[in-house]
Amino acid sequence: MEKQIEIDKMIIKRKKIPVLIKDNAWESLFKENQTKEMKELGDRLKELMHEENEAEKQLKEKLRRKKILMNKVLKLSDEANSNNDKVALEKLENTKERILEVNDKIDELQFRLEIIPKEIHDTNFELLKETIAVTYKDITSGRERVGNLDFEIQKLRKLLGKMWEEKFTREKRINDLYLYLHGTLGHEETDKLDKQFL
Repeated sequence: MEKQIEIDKMIIKRKKIPVLIKDNAWESLFKENQTKEMKELGDRLKELMHEENEAEKQLKEKLRRKKILMNKVLKLSDEANSNNDKVALEKLENTKERILEVNDKIDELQFRLEIIPKEIHDTNFELLKETIAVTYKDITSGRERVGNLDFEIQKLRKLLGKMWEEKFTREKRINDLYLYLHGTLGHEETDKLDKQFL
C-alpha cells in the first residue's frame, strides 16, 4: 500500500520552492523518470502558466483599448455638447457600449488572473508530493540495489583474492619446476625439451 505524503502546504512559499517544471535541478533528475501523474501535473502546470501569460497580455491589450475608447468618449462628448451633433451622440453611445464590453472582459481577465496563481500553487504542490513519493521509492530501491551490489562485489573480491592466490602459487611452482630442470639438466637439454613439450 502506498504511503500518503503528509507535508505542509505552505512549504512552497516558506522554502521558496519554484514551479518544479521550471527548476533545472528537478528537470535533470526527473525529466526521464516521471510517473504518469507527474507528466499530467507537469502538463497542467504548463497550460496554467501559458494561460496566465496569455491573460496578462490580453489584459494589457484591453486596458490599452479602454484608454483609447475613453479618449474617444471625451472627444465625442465635446463634439456632441458643443455642436449638438446627433452623429457624434450616436458614436458616443456606441463607444460607451464598447467600453462596457471591454470592462466586462477586463473584469473576467482580472478575476482569472487572481485565481490562476492558486491553481499553479496547488498543482505545483501536488507535483511536489508526487515527486517526494517517487524520490523515496527510488531511494529505497536504489539502496536495496546498492546493498545487493555490495554483496556481489564482496563475493567477487573473495573470489578474486583466491584466484590471485592460486595464480601466484601456480606461477611460483612453474618457476620452481623450470629452475629445477635448468639446474638438473642444464640450459641446452632444457631448451630441447622446451621445443618438444611447450
